[in-house]
Amino acid sequence: MRILHLSKFYPPDPGGLEHIVASLAEGAAQAGHDVRVVCARGSRWKGSAAKEQALAIRNGVTIHRLATPMVVWSQPIALGYLGAARWKADVVYVHRPHPLADLAVSLTRPTGLIVFHHSDVQRQRAFRTLYRPLAHAVARRAYASVVGAKTNLQNADDLGPAGIARARVIPFGVDEMRFTVKSVDDRPKAFGPADQAVGLFVGRLVSYKGLDVLLRAVAGTALRVVIVGEGPLRAQLEAEIQSLGIGDQVRLAARVSERDLPSFYQTADYLLLPSTTPAEMFGVTMLEAMACGKPLISSSVASGMREVNLHDVTGLQVPPGDHEALRQAMLRLVADESLRQRMGAAGRRRVEERFTVRGMIAAHLDLCEEVAKANTGGWGW
Repeated sequence: MRILHLSKFYPPDPGGLEHIVASLAEGAAQAGHDVRVVCARGSRWKGSAAKEQALAIRNGVTIHRLATPMVVWSQPIALGYLGAARWKADVVYVHRPHPLADLAVSLTRPTGLIVFHHSDVQRQRAFRTLYRPLAHAVARRAYASVVGAKTNLQNADDLGPAGIARARVIPFGVDEMRFTVKSVDDRPKAFGPADQAVGLFVGRLVSYKGLDVLLRAVAGTALRVVIVGEGPLRAQLEAEIQSLGIGDQVRLAARVSERDLPSFYQTADYLLLPSTTPAEMFGVTMLEAMACGKPLISSSVASGMREVNLHDVTGLQVPPGDHEALRQAMLRLVADESLRQRMGAAGRRRVEERFTVRGMIAAHLDLCEEVAKANTGGWGW
């Protein structure tokens, strides 16, 4: 099969969506399929201007990474995206939220369309009003839509009734061989001495991640946290840390490579994901931490996060935006090593049973085969 993924960005640019796209693309390529990704050039891309428009091969996947002079309302304006999306494929994935990809498929009218709904457009209300008719039209003409958890359908307004009716639930997965239970000999410096349990946050430094809530939870305690990630709120977080006087307790780690990331999970004692809105539709970092045998503290937003972290089994859930509840959950885990070990072991088992990358790839390839065989010859516009 020829499979095309239309994504905002792609590794080495960071992000949970981007890594899911890479897992699916590389998994299909390893299975012998011809796979291409069209994406914008993000902050991590260091190629020359000439290479931005060139095709490159990464782990068997052809990547068409396009020059991106600006980002407007979280939407990269990638030059040539509409043309690049015309690559003839048996199956075309639109990874949302990504209005430019929706526009591309509305113009190219491919057969074999799959809408992978990672989340709705969240913050840009005026733009969302303009975008939603296009989003619904694309979802109506797609063979199927995919969500990572059944709960996500409660926050999938951009799919519309037709897209929700055609939805398939395929859980996200992680590489349980790469993210595994392991003792770390060379402790990352950001964690400091191993004399107290340390919490870890991994993710983009953006508003819906609830990092302001986390900082307030730490203030006035002896709790220690390491924050790994990049994003527009970094300078603001640095100022808040200084203002709250918690610079000795909260470390903003420098850029962490993909190679070194597992050791951060393995060194930490528990993972924090205090997201405040359903923009956090799943939380892949939770799976990575669970695979490393670490318990979780997550917020109880109405999203797939609830289906990943089982309260009092693999970790604790707290109300979104409630810094006092978050503080008490952190204090509870820090004080009880046996509880951390029990929850961490349960999390590892849950990943092995339900959230492996192999299982995710296999389910998507089955869907691709189904779509390619159905091939109705068009959308009938």
